[in-house]
Amino acid sequence: MPLEFRQVTKDSEFNEIVQCQCESYQQPLNSFFRLFRHDQSPRGFIELRDRQIREWKSDPTARWFKVVDTDIGDRVIGAAKWNVFTTNPYTDPQPVEADWWPEVLAMLFVHPEHRRRGAGRQLINWGVREADRLGLEAFIEATDDGKPAYEATGFTYMGTQYWESARRNPSEKWVELERYLQTPIHNYLMWRPKGGRFVEGETAIPWEK
Repeated sequence: MPLEFRQVTKDSEFNEIVQCQCESYQQPLNSFFRLFRHDQSPRGFIELRDRQIREWKSDPTARWFKVVDTDIGDRVIGAAKWNVFTTNPYTDPQPVEADWWPEVLAMLFVHPEHRRRGAGRQLINWGVREADRLGLEAFIEATDDGKPAYEATGFTYMGTQYWESARRNPSEKWVELERYLQTPIHNYLMWRPKGGRFVEGETAIPWEK
């Protein structure tokens, strides 16, 4: 098989991963990623790469995975970052009420030239199997393109999150930012119960208790 699923273990792997990430989120444009990478210059690429390495190395819950095509020199064609929480990170008193999710898909991307080859499913399946092995729920924020793939693996649509930017008498800088982000933008909140089986009216929804 030309595609191989691998866990990321070295800093040096991130250069190609982040290059794939940037190209993937351009087709179609992912405006949320533009908030994540605000500087499109080569210097901004290095900052983005190094920031994600630091976050990965400092976060014991983070797991990065990649899919490579062995027919083209192990080129990275997709990657994902999962966060697995086996205990509640909000055990100390908090100033505001906050929900927490045992397993979170922080990001997943597949290069536009290599979509519909099964790379995305491999990246999703790791998290689904790990959640089932540990008896955990899972949560993601999906794009229009990703929503059907997550639904196929047991995630249920729970709502839409909208990001608006309209304001009265906006400055030129604000209008420029709106054009850059192409607002308004949205994503889909998706939850996977333990075992991945959701029955309307029967499955208990944690935040409605």
